Amino acid sequence: MSIFAIYILLAIVAIIQIAIFIMARRIRKREKENNVLLKYNINSRQKAWQLLADPDVSDDDKVKIREYYDAE
Repeated sequence: MSIFAIYILLAIVAIIQIAIFIMARRIRKREKENNVLLKYNINSRQKAWQLLADPDVSDDDKVKIREYYDAE
């Protein structure tokens, strides 16, 4: 195997790793947009209650937060 072939192999592997990294970030971003617990960093019922009283939170998010709050 020549040095040129090794360089091409390393370039292909680097491109694949970069693509995997970018796709993982997109998936995490999409998940964070859809998951209100991650979006608002809700880790307790108190935080959920405060967000339910916040007028800046959208009504759709409040419905999901209410479901979380009632489930505990």
